[in-house]
Amino acid sequence: MTGLLARPYLLALLCGLAGAVAAAESTANDDPQALVNETIEELRAAVLRDKAAIELDPNRAVAVVDEIVSPHVDATRSGRLILGKHWRAATPEQRQRFIDLYRRLLLRTYAIHVSDYTDVAVTYLSTIPLGEEGNEAVVRTRVTRPGKDPANVDYRMTRTESGWKVYDVVANGVSIVVSFRSGVDAEIQQFGIDGLITRLAERVQRPLTN
Repeated sequence: MTGLLARPYLLALLCGLAGAVAAAESTANDDPQALVNETIEELRAAVLRDKAAIELDPNRAVAVVDEIVSPHVDATRSGRLILGKHWRAATPEQRQRFIDLYRRLLLRTYAIHVSDYTDVAVTYLSTIPLGEEGNEAVVRTRVTRPGKDPANVDYRMTRTESGWKVYDVVANGVSIVVSFRSGVDAEIQQFGIDGLITRLAERVQRPLTN
């Protein structure tokens, strides 16, 4: 799974997971595209505000991203999709442990590179409602950075009782969930579910450095 944490994927994850965040009272709660716009700017502002502290201590970035992002991501749905066929075989404890470690791994990755994305520009292309009840949507965007090729980033979102949440991001046609599922499946085949969890735990316990 290490290759999935390269910067193009990280960019998509950072923007995509940030896209589900908003104040509870915000009118953007009913509009997934407005929510994406509002909350990417919120995260950008927080990173710029704390940039000096983040450069000294990446754990500060973990706290910033965790506060803004984590409560508004459907981590259970993402974890279930990533485990795929292994979800049924996993115990409730294994499922929750995997979800928690997966979330921590992403947060740590953001912490190292989050300052790189303060100059990201997002163009909103369209929002496509899905499902008979309109409780699913894809927000299509194009993400650019100076000197880099643009990336098409689609945010797959679901409406929950607490508002819209992101459960997958598709960057240039590549689903983050599907890509992680491939890596997770390979590790489970080799080490088993408990072995995968042990390896993830080892990764998130390594010292964080810039």
